[in-house]
Amino acid sequence: MSNGVDRVRRALESPEDIDSGTMGGGDPAADAPFYHEETMDTGPELIEGDDGGSHLLPRGFPVQPLGMAAGKFHFLTSRGEMAELSAHAMNSRANLVALVAGVDDPIGHLATIGPVQNRRDNGFNTAIAADTLMEACCALPLYDPTTPVRHFGTWRGSTDTPVVHLGETLLASKDEKRRGRMIGRALFPAVPSRSGPSDSAAKADEIAWVRDRIQDMWNWASDHDADVLIGCVGQAALGQYPSWRTHTYIKGKHGSGKTTLTKIVSSLLGGMSTGVKNSTSAAAIRQTTNRQAIARVFDEAEADEADANRDVIALFRLMSDAEGAQVERGTSDHQGITFQLYGAGFLSSVIPVAMTPADRSRFVILTIAERDEDDNVTEQALRLDDLQEDARALGPQVWRRMLDLAPDRWDRTFRIYNVLVQGLGARARSGDTIGAVLAGWDLMLFDTPVFDATGDGADMERLERAKIIAQPLIDMSAEAEEEGEGERCLRTLFSGLIQKDHGGVITVAELIERINNGEGDQGQFDNKLLGRLGLRILDGPKSGRDMFIAHGQNPLLDKSFAGSRWRKGGHRAALETISDVRPSPRTVRVAGRSVRGLIVPARFLPGWKEAPQSDPDDGVEL
Repeated sequence: MSNGVDRVRRALESPEDIDSGTMGGGDPAADAPFYHEETMDTGPELIEGDDGGSHLLPRGFPVQPLGMAAGKFHFLTSRGEMAELSAHAMNSRANLVALVAGVDDPIGHLATIGPVQNRRDNGFNTAIAADTLMEACCALPLYDPTTPVRHFGTWRGSTDTPVVHLGETLLASKDEKRRGRMIGRALFPAVPSRSGPSDSAAKADEIAWVRDRIQDMWNWASDHDADVLIGCVGQAALGQYPSWRTHTYIKGKHGSGKTTLTKIVSSLLGGMSTGVKNSTSAAAIRQTTNRQAIARVFDEAEADEADANRDVIALFRLMSDAEGAQVERGTSDHQGITFQLYGAGFLSSVIPVAMTPADRSRFVILTIAERDEDDNVTEQALRLDDLQEDARALGPQVWRRMLDLAPDRWDRTFRIYNVLVQGLGARARSGDTIGAVLAGWDLMLFDTPVFDATGDGADMERLERAKIIAQPLIDMSAEAEEEGEGERCLRTLFSGLIQKDHGGVITVAELIERINNGEGDQGQFDNKLLGRLGLRILDGPKSGRDMFIAHGQNPLLDKSFAGSRWRKGGHRAALETISDVRPSPRTVRVAGRSVRGLIVPARFLPGWKEAPQSDPDDGVEL
């Protein structure tokens, strides 16, 4: 395996691969891009027809015509919202007033295109004004219903400077080719406003202080997981701007603090997060965040229907690349509807939702264990409060920092770290996924570029540090790529939910781990719950008990495998692909019946610490 840093060094020596322009550096605020802010004035200067004649819309007219198609006329109103009117609707005085409402003297604007003709006209002539607006639409090309329509979030325009849609306010570089709220081919209509980025950018040492406390206050699996999390936040703050977006999954047991951590992540994203949700579906995401380029943050991703969250994962997968998720659905009027979703996702749960290899290649998964028992609960609560307050205050400044640094640094930094990751032996897709995280980490924590073409060249110390951060992610990615059908089947099974007798639900993984690590009557009771799925944890040493899974179809087991090919007994063939899984030499009593099945070794189960082999027996009847 080649050294990733050496590969980066060789790539840096090839300008056609990496070097494309000069880098910015120093104080982010000093190099902030010039933004042109546009709010109310969305009208065209003048519309010219094919004959070269003016079509009667004066300069500064507050309504922007977009064109016509299928007998409908399309506009942006004076407030920037999209409006679609038929020819009949155009002859309604109220509809015309609604187009210009919100500006000073709306009737006066309509009078300029529809002068009063007789005493019946109330301020303007409706017919003439309507004719003028329809003629202005007809002077434009036919309106294309596939025109990209973009709502709140951070976007990439035709320049390196991000386009920031804040609702009614639109921030864009003065160099963007635009006509009103049309930038390039994309339309940025007005939508309800939300909070935007701060006027001042977060400092690297402020973010590092948050990073250090996140690393210290949670029981992470790796010493560099907080760096990964900060990188995930950084790239997510840029919405659709990066050519590749990485999604994040935080898994942790109850009591590990994952809910608090998820809230802190949401706070660090500032206005780019709409808050933490604890229940969702792919359909809800499509409908509530359509055409937005934001981060979507969800806690407790376990759902009553296992396939619901698999649909969410599949939707996030589509959102990863530059084109985002382009989803079409039929409607009762046969017109259809298109959903366009962009940005990164954050999920947390006890057990990650089962993912296909294609899904897994778009995610980084971070693990937090339960807090140490000797922690001072009161002191920790106070420290958490301080951290949450700092995250809330810093969030809008984080967004501003990423907006300021992205034009000069994002693209090249992403390419450098992509090369680094692939140089460590990862595949191209892992280079995208991990490279985006490292690029976010770089811009969040360093004020100077990792490679300065006009200065000292590459920061080799930073590249070595990035290599250390990346290696565990690369190993996890390789493991997921090598994971077989049987292992994926088991992960799906472990994420299933069981209804408890006295209310509430518990995951299969939690039950198995509790049985494997416990003793006495509780284990017997938990085994009865597992028996509903045709499962049983066999007798054996603590933390090393094997699992029996019955052949054939089981309604509750099918529910756990919903949407997969492992339903209706298909799990048997999948599990038999695991070399150490073996048929039980005798029947085992599960839920009152003696059944045949397979023995899954303890090392494949949650809670396993050693790998002894257990002899199956009939044991007690469940």
